[in-house]
Amino acid sequence: CLNILIYFLILFFRIVFADFFIMNLILWVKGSSAAIPFGTLVAILAMWFGISVPLTFVGAYFGFKEKPIEHPVRTNQIPRQIPEQSFFTKPLPGIIMGGILPFGCIFIQLFFILNSI
Repeated sequence: CLNILIYFLILFFRIVFADFFIMNLILWVKGSSAAIPFGTLVAILAMWFGISVPLTFVGAYFGFKEKPIEHPVRTNQIPRQIPEQSFFTKPLPGIIMGGILPFGCIFIQLFFILNSI
């Protein structure tokens, strides 16, 4: 379990800090005032190793020390039948409805706003 914890810390840190550093490097090369100074990057790195890493280990220690969750009832050995699902609970109609409704709402609002100009 310690391997998983260390793997998570290293992987998460690499992804977040590399992304942040690359974006800041691009801003620095372009001469933007939005680029973060090097000292601030070092301070963020120090806070990461000084706060986040120890708290992750403390949380893992207390998490692994807890008893596993016991379910209050036994599960039945005979599986029950699952009823037939409606058409809108299947993935494709859900994806279509989840995309068309927000798009339609924004499209209609923008249509009326741009027509009034």
